[in-house]
Amino acid sequence: MLEYILFHEQSLNQFIAWLEQHAIPFEKRQDEMGLLVAVPDNLDDKTTEAIEMYYEKLLTESEHLLVEAGMGAEKHAAALTIRLRDGRTVYASVPPALLKRVLSAISVQELNQLVEVIVDSIENPDDRPFCQR
Repeated sequence: MLEYILFHEQSLNQFIAWLEQHAIPFEKRQDEMGLLVAVPDNLDDKTTEAIEMYYEKLLTESEHLLVEAGMGAEKHAAALTIRLRDGRTVYASVPPALLKRVLSAISVQELNQLVEVIVDSIENPDDRPFCQR
């Protein structure tokens, strides 16, 4: 699943309405970081790109709403959501500029695949020499 985090109820409702309008399945939940919406990670590239574009638009609008409400962020922050084999979810802080640069070259889906491979390699280490794998 690809997860999208939103920080304002109005943006969450708009995102859900947009997903429903486009018949895109989703799951909604809340955690300590914010309001999460997860969509399947096996959607076609065109749909995934459309979701990402709409999500970016909502993030910009959400930032304005938070500033207006006096709750604007004092610093920019970004994190990757990582689901561990034992079911826990952890967040890896990433400098926003680095994440933006990575996402200018690869899709969110590709980034998630990369993170999953790294997490699996850490949780299930293979001690054989690399040339023997």
